[in-house]
Amino acid sequence: MKKLILCFLASLFVSMSAFAQSSDKMTAIIKSEKITCEQASYLPALYANLITENDSQDSAAFEALKSNGYFSSDSQADSEITLAQISSIYMKALQLKGGLFYTLTKSQRYAFKELKAQGILPTESDPSMKVSGREAIDIFNSCLELAGGNE
Repeated sequence: MKKLILCFLASLFVSMSAFAQSSDKMTAIIKSEKITCEQASYLPALYANLITENDSQDSAAFEALKSNGYFSSDSQADSEITLAQISSIYMKALQLKGGLFYTLTKSQRYAFKELKAQGILPTESDPSMKVSGREAIDIFNSCLELAGGNE
């Protein structure tokens, strides 16, 4: 009986630390005025099953996305992400269908234009604008709703 209780407590402690880690990452993203490529990679990498919530390295999501072609080879984890980049990452990770030019090129430019046309991005937005943590999560949630409608 003691072993059972000890195993239960140990598993409870491990699961609590895993959830604390993901909530710490989300809190850091939300508080950021301008998020980095590394921070923006967390949600799409989780969605695309390229990482798990238990990955301990902060750069694991960025490296997973970069190795799968979501970022260019010269992208740096600590550089601030733009609306065009985040649009492209979210469209690829959520496998959103776009217009003719996005379908042909899969470029950041047409991913940005597609999200703007869908009403996810404001009409006055610019592809080179930097993204705050709250904006990134709002865009991701809107893309999730769009992906749910496509299924």
